[in-house]
Order: sequence, then structure tokens, then C-alpha cells
Amino acid sequence: MCGIAGIFKTDKTESVSHKLLSDMISGLKHRGPDEESFHVNGRVGLGHCRLSIIDLEHGGQPMFNEDKSISIVFNGEIYNFKQLRNELIKNGHIFRTNSDTEVIIHAYEQFGNSCVEHLRGMFAFAIWDSRKEILYVARDRVGIKPLFYYRDDKKFLFSSEIKSILRDPSIKREMNYEALEDYLSYGYIPAPKTIFIGINKLYPGHFMTVSKEGIKISEYWDLIFGAKNNYSEDYYSDGLLERIKESVNSHMISDVPLGAFLSGGIDSSTIVGLMSKSGNNPIDTVSIGFDEPDFDELRYAGIASRRFNTNSHEKILYGCDSLILDQLISQYDEPFADPAMIPNFYISKLARENLTVCLSGDGGDEVFGGYTRFMHYVNLSQTSVAHAEEEYFKKKSYLNSEMKNHLYSDSLKSLLGEYNSFHIMKKYFNRTHGWDSLSRVQYVELKTYLVDDILVKVDRSSMANSLEVRVPLLDHELLKFAASIPSIYKFKNDQVKYILKKALSGIVPREIINRPKKGLLVPLHKWFRNELKNVFEQKVFKNNSFAGEFFNLKYIHDMWDQHQCGSRDNSKQLWTILILETWADNYIH
Repeated sequence: MCGIAGIFKTDKTESVSHKLLSDMISGLKHRGPDEESFHVNGRVGLGHCRLSIIDLEHGGQPMFNEDKSISIVFNGEIYNFKQLRNELIKNGHIFRTNSDTEVIIHAYEQFGNSCVEHLRGMFAFAIWDSRKEILYVARDRVGIKPLFYYRDDKKFLFSSEIKSILRDPSIKREMNYEALEDYLSYGYIPAPKTIFIGINKLYPGHFMTVSKEGIKISEYWDLIFGAKNNYSEDYYSDGLLERIKESVNSHMISDVPLGAFLSGGIDSSTIVGLMSKSGNNPIDTVSIGFDEPDFDELRYAGIASRRFNTNSHEKILYGCDSLILDQLISQYDEPFADPAMIPNFYISKLARENLTVCLSGDGGDEVFGGYTRFMHYVNLSQTSVAHAEEEYFKKKSYLNSEMKNHLYSDSLKSLLGEYNSFHIMKKYFNRTHGWDSLSRVQYVELKTYLVDDILVKVDRSSMANSLEVRVPLLDHELLKFAASIPSIYKFKNDQVKYILKKALSGIVPREIINRPKKGLLVPLHKWFRNELKNVFEQKVFKNNSFAGEFFNLKYIHDMWDQHQCGSRDNSKQLWTILILETWADNYIH
């Protein structure tokens, strides 16, 4: 795992500043503390900082082909690199290392722009082809690894994080108000926008080519739901278990210590259970709990740990350290309101004490239909679900339209005009006409919430602690099979994840399979009446606050008073505002 950055000058007569490229990489040092290196050649510069995982001695980057006409910087892991390497050798390619990075170089030589279709893994990379004078940039199919870019009429910059791009002093920190509206709706900013005008995210499953002709972005992968056959329930159950086993095994390749996150839910327990069957030594697992019984899951994590005989490492969080807010915002670079980023940060920090790589069960809810909010859509007709799309958006919104109408200042309303964040979801709903209702919402969640909330949280929390996290349940071959499973086998007998539970019935403890669905919840409502009380008041109600510039402070005071007296739980909305104010303190003010 690594941090990558690069610069491409549109004008051939201009040269890349080595100092700027070095500054960009220094902003990513937490992603790759083991080594940093650069390749600058005229108008192109590639930078890399490395967290050594595979081929520790020879896997340094930027890496080149034999005649150095092609160079690459790469962030991620390619799990089929050994098989692909053998195929490329048969086609005459010569390798100097045992790294997966070199496989990508030769795959590009062999297959051109379609090289990404041959890669199985998580990745974001950039290849400079000096013969064609093209910069080729790609991101993995579901967006496990991030890729940001900036372009104007003189240059193109890319990086693993926004902060790296902002090291260029010529790039202004101008806020994108439509992205602000998106954040207040979703709690995150959906691709391709970021909070800054001019800086964008490359969509998952896309690659781009940058040349003197400009930028061309192409989609190379998408997921289609819906069964095209009528196989039995046992066929899907057996096939699912086989594919999960294969994915977990492929994700365990590593030359450094490897373990797993264990929450006590079915997804993480599945990963740990199958890992324990793949090796001779006990698996190291890490788990986080709270001192609030209603939010603590260590009991279930303990059940799984004992069942699979793991070396368990646990930590209990006592309240919320207010100092963590600034540290977290510095990792995310833009407003991000999922409070689970706090336990995610601490579990990654705990894991890094003994491990360099962890496997995680993230993605299982989206893939196998694990959210209870999906249940409303299972039996809706095509006509009914079409009317329910906007209602689904409203139920998921951090601040609904009525709240926004009271909260937004006249100036912010004027800046936003008629913009409506629902169009982001609507774009993906429009791709699913003719699908059953559950498949439609699953697809939308995969394209929005999974990409720009769940996977962002996994990446930033882990990389802040120089830890690599892998997500076997999001292997694209497994995804393809899971998407083919009829919805009647995902929700059956009022059970979420029915087919997954059946597949794992002989592996995961019964207490975990049968436990009620419970996400990684955080006791925000209590924190705002205790350790976050002064923090919120000092940040949001100070003179010249960001909130005071764009929001109706009286409305925020009313929400705050309601929460403090216990008449209403406004913690979700207050947290959204606090995160935004903290971000503005760090990146705007």
C-alpha cells in the first residue's frame, strides 16, 4: 500500500518542479512510511511513498519496463498477479522483480488501455507512456483505493489525497457549494465532486488518458443485478461459500504480518472464520468496544474469537477525545460526517501495533442485502419503487429539505439556486429500469454510500495509521456472482442476508448468525451532552464561524437546546455541522 502523486505539464517546453512533487509526496507520508522516490523527466513527474507489503527488497517505485519508456506509480494490491505474470511471461515479457507492480506495467504493454480488465484487486495507478506521450490513470472497479485529480489549461495533477494536490500554491481553495449541499444531504461528498472547485475524484471502474489532446475518461466495469437463470437455493448457497473462500485465500498473500478486524457481525466473522481454516497459526484479530452497553459489541467479537481460536486484541473507548476531530479532518481533507470514522481510526491504530495488513468484512451489507432499510423495497412493484426513489433519498439524508430551509441563509440559498442532491441517486436509479426493487437499491448503495462513505472511511482510517486493509467481500468475481443471486434468496422469511447465513451456517457461530442487525453505532447523543458540549459551543457559536456565514445560527441554537434538554435527539445533525465547522477551521479559515 502506498501514496502516489504526479504532475503532467500540457506545454512541452515546461518542466515539472521536483520540489513541488516532493512536497506532494511528503503530504502522503502516513500512507507509505518505508520509502519515497521520484521520477521527473521534463514535463512529467511521478512520486511514490511506500508501505512495503510484497517483494520488500525489489518492489520500490516508480517502476519501469525494460527500456524505461514506460513508468508507473501504483497504490494497492493485485491478487492475481502471479497467474497474470505467468501468462505475460508466455507472451515474451521479461520480469526483474516478484512484485505486482511490474505485472501492471507488462499488462499495459500487452493489453493497452484494457489492461485493467485483467487485474483482480484494489488499485489506483498512473502510467506514463513516453512513446505515446500519454498519461494513463486508473481506479479499481468498486473504489477501494482513492484517486483525486486537478486540471487546468496548463497542468494536470493527481494524488491519493486532496491535501497533496493542495501543496501546489497556485491551486485556490475555492469551495464547491453544490458539494456542500451534497455533504449536508449524504454526510459525504459523492464522486466526482470534492469540496474544492477544480479537484475531482476519478469514478470507480474508470480509467482516464491525459495527453496534449486533453482528458478522456472511460468506464471499463459495471455490475448488473438480476438472475438470468433459475438455479436452486442450494446452488447459490454452495457457490457463494466457494467464492468467498477463494476470495479470502487470495487476499491473504503478504510478506508482512497479517490479521483481521473482528466486530462480532456476520461479515467480519465470516472473514475470520475462513482465514482460520487457511493457515496453521492462530489469526490475530482486533476489536473495538464502547463503555456504553447499548453500543458495545465486544461480547459477540469474543464469541467469534473463541470459536476460531484467534489472538484477540481489544480496546474499549471511553467517551470521545475532542482532540481527535482535528486529526480526523486532516486525514479526510473534506467534510465527512460518518461518526463510525472514530472507532475505525482506533481499531486501525490498535491493529498497527502488531500488524501491517488486516482483512475486513466491509461491503457485506451492500452485496448481500444486509440493511434493514432494504426490507421496505423487497416487495414493491416497479411502479411503486419508482415513486419511492426520492423518499429513499429523504430517509437517508442527514438534513432533510425542511431542515435545510430553516438552516440555510439567504445567501447560501441563492448560491445553490435550484440544485438538488437527489439527482446523484437518481442517475443510478435510472440505470436500473426493469430490475427488481431490491436490486435497484442495492445498486444505488454500491455506487454511492459504499464508494464515498464506507470505503473512504476504511482507506483514511487505515492509511492514517500506515495500515493496509483489504476487503475480500468486494472481490469483483464474488460481486458478479452475488449480483446474480435472486433477491428472494437475499431476503427470505424476514431475514436479511438469508443466503449468506445459509452458506455460513456450519462455520460462523449460531449466536452471530441469528443476532439482530446492528451497525457500528456511536453514542453521539451522550457525547454532545458531555465531552463534545464545550467543543461544539466554542467552534460553532464563536464569532466569524463558518456556520454563522452560511447558516441560520438561531436555528442551530434551537436544535442545540432541544438536544441538551433531552426533548429531541439532534445528534446526527449537530455532528454534521460540527464536522463542517472543524473542516473550515483547518482548510478555509
